[in-house]
This record gives sequence, structure tokens and C-alpha cells, in this order.
Amino acid sequence: MEWIQLTGYAAALLTMVSNIPQALKIIKTKETKGVSTKTYSILFIGLVLWVAYGISRNDVPIIVCNSASAIFCGIVLFLKLSSPKVLEDLHDKIHEN
Repeated sequence: MEWIQLTGYAAALLTMVSNIPQALKIIKTKETKGVSTKTYSILFIGLVLWVAYGISRNDVPIIVCNSASAIFCGIVLFLKLSSPKVLEDLHDKIHEN
């Protein structure tokens, strides 16, 4: 495998997991005040467009990586737009044990 392919895989992996820390922080703190709805909306739309581009080019790595990224971004956006009750319930369910 060439270094450029490894670079691409590393970039894809980092992009895919980049929203996970934000989602975990929201669930842990039950707070979304520092999350920008506009930023995550634009990012989500951009990721969906990347998926459409990947589909049009039949490029599986682009489709898979950007689909996963869109899902994680969508989770953050959902948490941002959710009511405090939803965040409280989610937090409680995760921390039951």
C-alpha cells in the first residue's frame, strides 16, 4: 500500500470519528450551548453531498466514510436540537449502572 493511500485512510478515519467526542460531551454534560447549529447543519449537508458524489462515481470509500461521518454529525445535530428532557433521559439511560 502506498503512502498516499495510507494518508487517505487516515484522513477518512479521523473524519469519521471527529464528531464522537462532541456527542459524548453533550451526553455527559447534558449541555449543547457551545455547539453551533449552523456549523453542524452546514457540515451535515456537506457530508451528504459527499455521499451523493461518491455514489455518482461509484467510489465505495467516499460513500462509506462520509456516510459514517454524516451519521455521527447527525447525532450531534439531533442532540443540539433536542429538548433538555431528551438529553436528561439519554444521560440517565447511559449512566444507569
